[in-house]
Amino acid sequence: MAAKPRQFASGFEFVKGPAFDRNGNLFVVNVQGGYLSKITPRGRVSRFVHTGGGPNGAKFHANSDLYVCDSGLRAILSVSPDGMFTKIVTECEGTALKGPNDLVFSKDGGFYFTDPLGSSLENRIGAVYRVTPDNKVLRFAQGYAWPNGVALSADERRLFLAESNTRRIHTFALRPDGLAAAGRVHAELPPGGSPDGMAFDVEGNLYVAHFGTGKIVVLDTWGNIARELPAGGQKPTNLAFGGKNRRFLYVTEAETNSVYVLKNDIPGLPLFGN
Repeated sequence: MAAKPRQFASGFEFVKGPAFDRNGNLFVVNVQGGYLSKITPRGRVSRFVHTGGGPNGAKFHANSDLYVCDSGLRAILSVSPDGMFTKIVTECEGTALKGPNDLVFSKDGGFYFTDPLGSSLENRIGAVYRVTPDNKVLRFAQGYAWPNGVALSADERRLFLAESNTRRIHTFALRPDGLAAAGRVHAELPPGGSPDGMAFDVEGNLYVAHFGTGKIVVLDTWGNIARELPAGGQKPTNLAFGGKNRRFLYVTEAETNSVYVLKNDIPGLPLFGN
């Protein structure tokens, strides 16, 4: 029997990008409001920083800075614990970013991010980039119809990408330098929605926010649907594991503009910022 989601916090403006700091505080973005919110472990909400753009996916660096994809500012931002932010990535090889969406850190301190703005089934210009630990920006893959959520396997031998407009989850074998050796379709989600943010548990299952369906789809290591969890509303946008031993799944949901929490039997995979 699927766990029932409990509303943890509400009152956001197209909420996405959940990320936990080491003190258990949850940070989320308000895409339409152009700001980030901080939620304490008890559910108290406060405004953290206003970027003035369109903040989206977010993850913590091990240095405690919060890295944020901002599609409005067309940049990756580094936000310090005191709320000051700087643009750290704005282009690749002289070409400006279109509108970053989501990111994930690798253990070496580099990261991957998606850049989908302007892409569609008819205009597949969405790309994925790799930023090395010394801040060199490399084009990882391109030619996608709205590349969205991105996640790394525990051994960091594979990168997983949600392509929203095709309902596909792609996987890429990674070379030692972190770039793609090969790519293939890992799964295709059922019609009626689109894959958005993603996260792994410690057993290698991939949790996918299935926007428009009210579900979190859980894919096993072969790409089969192992189960589906209720998201709390019809428009789950992203998710993150948190709470004691990372046994709780927190879901950002844009229909009710709330964060929901579900207890999960399997702990979430620790991230670089943890």
